[in-house]
Amino acid sequence: MRALLYSALDLAAIISSMELGCQDESCVIDSIWEGEKAFFDVRYRTDKRKLILDVRYWMHYFYEKPVLDREFPAIQKDLEHGNHDVDVEQYTSDYSDLDLFFKSVRIRILYGKGNDYVRIKLRSLLTQYGYQRRSPLLLRHINRCMLFYHLEATLRGGVACDIETCGLDKMLTFRVV
Repeated sequence: MRALLYSALDLAAIISSMELGCQDESCVIDSIWEGEKAFFDVRYRTDKRKLILDVRYWMHYFYEKPVLDREFPAIQKDLEHGNHDVDVEQYTSDYSDLDLFFKSVRIRILYGKGNDYVRIKLRSLLTQYGYQRRSPLLLRHINRCMLFYHLEATLRGGVACDIETCGLDKMLTFRVV
């Protein structure tokens, strides 16, 4: 369950994607601090300053990522001259993880400006994170995330939905319960 806790990187990715102004970002971070402590990684539960500094560090990284990506070949070449190995995947891949989707849903619903729900087709969700089919292991993980983040999935009209049996092209509506 530790992997399901919010890290500073998770929060930075979610808040950055909300495209807020500086004051709104600060208000959202404060609101998350007040309302989501139970979901924080252990090192942040009692240290607001550390959380804010780490979230801001990662947000700065996301804002500057295009510049860093352009400079990466030069950095890589310099490191190769010094006989250093570089794991290119570690530096160039985008941060994407199915857990992040559920974290983002909860944060957007509770602290975003807008809807009290998030809608997505099941097929789109699976495709977005590189899954082609619903394996029992994947379904267990999705259900565990929904339970952990107190999320409920419904179909159009508020009809309860079971992720395991609903059609792939059904529009799911996630709400915090």
